[in-house]
Amino acid sequence: MIFTIDTTSSVPIYAQIVEQVKYALAAGILRAGDPLPSLRQTAAGLRVNPLTVSKAYRALEADGIIVTDHGRGSFISTELPKLGDEYRRESLERAVDRMIVEAYHLGASPKEIRAVVKKRLNELLAKEEKSHGE
Repeated sequence: MIFTIDTTSSVPIYAQIVEQVKYALAAGILRAGDPLPSLRQTAAGLRVNPLTVSKAYRALEADGIIVTDHGRGSFISTELPKLGDEYRRESLERAVDRMIVEAYHLGASPKEIRAVVKKRLNELLAKEEKSHGE
């Protein structure tokens, strides 16, 4: 897994890392037993203090999402807590918020935003129906 950070974000770096691991789990990118990059690798790759990555990994461990085997590394827990509907809903709301803010900066009206979202959603549903019909 490759982490990315936004140094201009008001979200602390460690929280960005935690969120990316949770997202990767929810999206099926990471699965139980998968290794995470080492703390040192991650810190070097992101050019951040290793203590920042350590804080993220500790938070993930406290949530039961990862387990750390000293000397071997950190892995996605085989006994994962269910991230559930609440996490999915919160992630969706954040994604929609980002989209609305960007659309606002582009000068789009609420009516235009609604029309584009409706169009794209209909296109997605049509693709799904077509793939299930084949």
